[in-house]
Amino acid sequence: MCYDFRMDERRHYKRFVVEGIEGTLMFATDVEILNISINGVALRANRRLEIGKEYTLKLDFKDKSVSMTGIVVWSVLSELHTDRHVEGVPMYKAGMRFTDVISNKMAKLLDFIETYKLSEDHRLNFRFGVASPEKAVLGGPHNYHVKKISASGMLIETDMPLEAEDRLPMEFFPEGNSAIKFIGRVASCVEITNAVPKHYDIGVEFIEMGEDDRKRLREFIGTL
Repeated sequence: MCYDFRMDERRHYKRFVVEGIEGTLMFATDVEILNISINGVALRANRRLEIGKEYTLKLDFKDKSVSMTGIVVWSVLSELHTDRHVEGVPMYKAGMRFTDVISNKMAKLLDFIETYKLSEDHRLNFRFGVASPEKAVLGGPHNYHVKKISASGMLIETDMPLEAEDRLPMEFFPEGNSAIKFIGRVASCVEITNAVPKHYDIGVEFIEMGEDDRKRLREFIGTL
């Protein structure tokens, strides 16, 4: 869901319009497991997963947890979901191929499958439909581009709505400089009118930033 929080116009720092500055944020979202095997998983999520990108899936069950890394091999819009707040929320299905099935994770993954599988088939590479686990969380990178920036925050555009007050690890890449990394607080999220597919203007406040990153930010703003 996307909220519109009124931003205080009496800002302490001047904002600069920028072009060509790209960034990445790290998100985490609950997902529904559709089927799973030792080789990969199909899932449903409320945000689009990019084909070829790597994500981490954390499964919590029976006071245990296992985190599997995988690459998205297919991703499609599956439906428009309506909840009590918003109509037409897009839902996506995606398939991931696991890339780190090593021995210590294999046992936990097999334990998870045995706990929640809906079939009695015992083939290791068989894709099992599963009952809902206690918690399944997907985390990974998502791209954005910077529209405005100041010493205290920035306005970004992305195709993924974010929740107000979320705190996310983020970075952006000034031209000719190293990535500037920080923790960003989502201050506002506004859907861009008539954008197809949907895009959002998101106000971000810099709340945690190392001294080296802060110095590079000042130097970058000084060039604008």
